[in-house]
Amino acid sequence: MDKNTLLVKTDKGRDAMARRAPELGPRLRSMLILVDGKRNVAELDKLGAGLGGGAALLEQLLEHGWIAPHDPNGQPLSTAPLADSPPAPVAAPALSTASSSTAAAAPAATVSPTLPFLDARRLVVRFINDVAGPMGELTAIKVESCKTAPELQAQLPRVREALQNYRGAATVQRFDQEIVPQLPRH
Repeated sequence: MDKNTLLVKTDKGRDAMARRAPELGPRLRSMLILVDGKRNVAELDKLGAGLGGGAALLEQLLEHGWIAPHDPNGQPLSTAPLADSPPAPVAAPALSTASSSTAAAAPAATVSPTLPFLDARRLVVRFINDVAGPMGELTAIKVESCKTAPELQAQLPRVREALQNYRGAATVQRFDQEIVPQLPRH
């Protein structure tokens, strides 16, 4: 795999994290948390060295379909020709963040039905993991421990506070616009 290739979590990967899939062991989960669409293979390999081999863990995540390569514009790349393809340019974090938040903001205006509790909890955990990465792990665990919709609602102030601390007011506003309207109240 080319060292400059950017990697992102797939829907399957975010779901495996949210439901704490047993096949996603601690080392793979830790590596998956590091995949944020901004780091290339070389950076992830270096970060994952302490987990027992970043490159090997990335290959396992790719094989299971939990991560996928993408270009700086957020377009998926085919996983087959990675070894033969020319290096993908490394995106500046601001460009990557802007394109992903613009893309995410467009459909959010049309999506507002109330989700069943388990789906809502998974959605909140996915949002935390996507925007805060490893920094949001404790907050995500607290949300995952919620057993009812009222418990989830009671965690929202803590989630907002964590998002404010990790990513700022714009992320809290995005959370309130995209996620909160879909959460069950009781």
